[in-house]
Amino acid sequence: MRKVYQIFIHSPRLQSGLSIPPKPACRQGREPRTLTRAGSIFVSFLIVFFLSNSISYAGQGLKLGDLEVSPWGEIKVQYDDNVFWDSNESHDAKHDIILTLTPGIGLKLPFQDNVFKFDYHVDINRYNNYTSQNAANHFASGKLELKWSEITINLHDNFARVFDRPSTEDTTRVKRDDNTGGVFVKLQKERLGIQIGYDNFTRTYKSDPIYKQFDRTDHRYSLILTHQTFPKTELLFEYDFNQIRYDESTHSDSDYHQFLIGATGDLTQKTTATIKTGYQFSNYKDAGNPDFRSGVLYADMTHKFSDKNSLKLAFLRTVYESTYDANNYYGVNSVSGTFDHYFRPKVLGFITGLYQLNAYPKEVTVDGETKKRKDNYYSLGTGLRYYLKNWLIFTLQAEHIVRDSNFPLFDVKENLVTFTTRAEF
Repeated sequence: MRKVYQIFIHSPRLQSGLSIPPKPACRQGREPRTLTRAGSIFVSFLIVFFLSNSISYAGQGLKLGDLEVSPWGEIKVQYDDNVFWDSNESHDAKHDIILTLTPGIGLKLPFQDNVFKFDYHVDINRYNNYTSQNAANHFASGKLELKWSEITINLHDNFARVFDRPSTEDTTRVKRDDNTGGVFVKLQKERLGIQIGYDNFTRTYKSDPIYKQFDRTDHRYSLILTHQTFPKTELLFEYDFNQIRYDESTHSDSDYHQFLIGATGDLTQKTTATIKTGYQFSNYKDAGNPDFRSGVLYADMTHKFSDKNSLKLAFLRTVYESTYDANNYYGVNSVSGTFDHYFRPKVLGFITGLYQLNAYPKEVTVDGETKKRKDNYYSLGTGLRYYLKNWLIFTLQAEHIVRDSNFPLFDVKENLVTFTTRAEF
């Protein structure tokens, strides 16, 4: 059975999705004039943005008593030369221009030492040629933070209704609802902090009935101990326990225990980091699925060379649940980075890069070859960002993506060119 897997935003495990290839019908029904209609919306949206320059609250939000209201929006035009992630062997890559309109609103309500935050936005994607890929992706998040003396309680919920690729392993965009809700309680006594938490994740597929077998619920429990060992640096110990339960079948159910140690805060005067490393024990209920037992690493670092230059790096070694063939997971090793340089106070240049190795534990047979699948995933991009106003930002970015597998059937190349206008009122 194929499986999907996602864990929570702050959890070490990340998401994977379905590898079912797109139906041929997805490439039919071209409407070449769609962008004409969408283009008029694009122009109208731009006019609204620029006219808003006369509004006194632009970039500052609205205040209704203690309630802060922050409307915002984005317009994105993107050229994609491989919309369906066709393999290099097919020589059949489809290119298109995609217009994305994103209206959104943020709310913030502070009261005493407490605060409530809420954000909602929708990505309205419109393809010029392949209208079967059109979608409206909805995102809503809420957070309530309560403080009493040395105790902090955090309640949070994140909901997404999307039509997209869940991971670098996937080719097909998939319709689904994801919801993560949870609570954590933290006690801070001088230098010592103790935090316990619970997250509940549910995934419900909205596509063909075949996807119902992948609906599931995850239960994640965590314990984190921190100590302010240095003035700006905390040492930490973390224990995570997660239960993954599928709605219709126990074949893919699993539990994992994870132990981590690390540090968070300012490592040097110019370097801020969160580094966690340890060991994960993952046990699958089905004896036919191999368990995962290995060291893991999660690290994010930011080094500020000067007021003009900074570098962000992320390192990851973990395991994702797999949707491919008989493999129940694949090991992941990745490194990513972004280098920022301000040419002028309002002009930012950046370079992005990612390398990820996906290694599968079971042998499979593809086109007469039998071996363990390995995918090398690369991404390299560059761009410019112009801060015209404190509330209006323009970004132009180009990105080259490669998935290089030891099975040529899974090789993919994609080039993206994106222009984005973002307004925050």
